Amino acid sequence: MRCGGLRILLLVLGLWLLPGLAAAQIVVLVPGAWDRGDGFRQAGFTAALNAAGYADGGRARANVGAAHFERAPDPAARQFYTVDLPTAVAPPERARALGQVVDGLTRRHPGRELVLVGHSTGGVVARELLVRQPHPAISTLVTFSAPHAGGGWSALARSVTDALADSPLGLYAPFAGVQGLHRREGLWGPEGGSPAAMHLEWLNTQAHPPIRYVSVVRLADPWVDAASQDMNRLPALRGRAHTLPSPGGHRLEAADGTLLVALLLPR
Repeated sequence: MRCGGLRILLLVLGLWLLPGLAAAQIVVLVPGAWDRGDGFRQAGFTAALNAAGYADGGRARANVGAAHFERAPDPAARQFYTVDLPTAVAPPERARALGQVVDGLTRRHPGRELVLVGHSTGGVVARELLVRQPHPAISTLVTFSAPHAGGGWSALARSVTDALADSPLGLYAPFAGVQGLHRREGLWGPEGGSPAAMHLEWLNTQAHPPIRYVSVVRLADPWVDAASQDMNRLPALRGRAHTLPSPGGHRLEAADGTLLVALLLPR
């Protein structure tokens, strides 16, 4: 059986146990720290959304004074947008940029429900936005392979990033605008004792708004430990998040879009 088919088989029962969402909704796809929003399209993630009747709203990004959208507003009831956030900046800055996009989307689509979907560190940034700027339009946060607990990432991730730090790539990365490449937390999350770890500890103890939280936990993720991906393990969300185990790795795949559609569509 193909990996994607196995994933659907393992998760479909869990998905159907979750409550469905409203028919009119805007899905906001938030990439990891070094990715662009187009990564969702390139992975085939958005194909399932298209097939389920979600219109592609295009790319969105923060701009001076207001969010920028590459396309005119579409009247379709269900849509998705991919978001481009600034790289090589602290998570609070990325969260503020995402907040600008969310504000722009609520003006473009008044009265619509917003669903935030974050991959990797994009899931943590989306959660920080909820803590810092809770918005009544946001109903749900879904994360894939997100390092919510920070330092709990795998031995493979440690060995690879240590090798990068000792290589010419790690040495010259700051001069190429990739300031985080020579730090583990720049890729996958902070380790205990670092300022970034203390910030994450602060975030994980803050009050979170009463919305739906779903963690898709990748059991075969070579970069982020399964325990770190589970929002139910965070002090502020213990017992409030749905956890969906998945046999997949860290990368986005087309099957992930199918899982998201099964979660989002009303039933």
